[in-house]
Amino acid sequence: MRSSDLTQVLRNIPIPQDDKLLAGLGEDALGYKWQNEIMVQSVVLITPIVDDPYQFGAIAAANALSDLYAKGADSIFGLNIIGFPSSSLPLHYLEEIIKGGVEKIGEAGAYIAGGHTIDDTSPKYGLAVTGKIPAGEKFIQKNGACPGDAIVITKPIGNGIYTTAIDQKTANREQQEIVVAQMMQLNKEASLAMRKVNVHACTDITGFGLLGHLFEIADKSQISIELDLKKVPYLNDVFSLLKSGATSEGMFNNLFTYKNNVRYTTTVTPEEEWLLHDPQTSGGLLIVLPQDEAKKLQLLLSNAGVKSHVIGKVIVKSDFSVITKNSII
Repeated sequence: MRSSDLTQVLRNIPIPQDDKLLAGLGEDALGYKWQNEIMVQSVVLITPIVDDPYQFGAIAAANALSDLYAKGADSIFGLNIIGFPSSSLPLHYLEEIIKGGVEKIGEAGAYIAGGHTIDDTSPKYGLAVTGKIPAGEKFIQKNGACPGDAIVITKPIGNGIYTTAIDQKTANREQQEIVVAQMMQLNKEASLAMRKVNVHACTDITGFGLLGHLFEIADKSQISIELDLKKVPYLNDVFSLLKSGATSEGMFNNLFTYKNNVRYTTTVTPEEEWLLHDPQTSGGLLIVLPQDEAKKLQLLLSNAGVKSHVIGKVIVKSDFSVITKNSII
């Protein structure tokens, strides 16, 4: 669902009035003051994006946990949410999905405490995840970006193009292995690193694509973002896969939703624009922080084995949420 559609649906839904509720609608996860700590919760459900059920379960778990990591929280436990076509798929397929989720949550230092399963026409798997932020640390929202801040990304974009190619049976074995490894990578180390510096805003890159999530930060912080396309990291084969037809409905939904909020100062190809709107699953973090903190963060990330790139900066609010310079290729 496009974010504009969701806003329309929720326009008449009352906003909870609770001083302990730090954030809810419009954030990656809710934050709730509980005693001296902050409880953080989110729920995410996805359909299969790879053929292997174990990998699907692990990716879904990593994807759900990213909402906690983007807010600066440690994970505690998760609850499975499963839709399964028991009449058309063997139960060992379901077992492998759950096993993948359990082991990925375990890698995060948490556990799955239960859940709920329904009969469905196609497989779906996700989790309601709960974490906490220790006393003295902050719940990192999307609305704190300030002019002059740097923008750091922790994973290359384009995994939606790869998974579309997997679905179309056009991705080779190496491409499948590359994208699965990236999606199964937890954002835990990136989250731990960013908590050691002065972060102003953060979100994880998922279904709205890079530009959609930059728009969220710009809109909530009432600023604009200058994006250097030359510095945006992407998976190596995205353009060859795009030219072979690996485009998705979600990609074009994002393009339709956010295109009027972006100004390109140089000409970009259709494929470059599609990449910027590519919906991600278990994408990286977008971390916004003062320029003089960015090098410190990148060093911390590098020491933790996380590759990162400074892809732009925050500027004073203008008529466009995102203004690009240069081209990707």
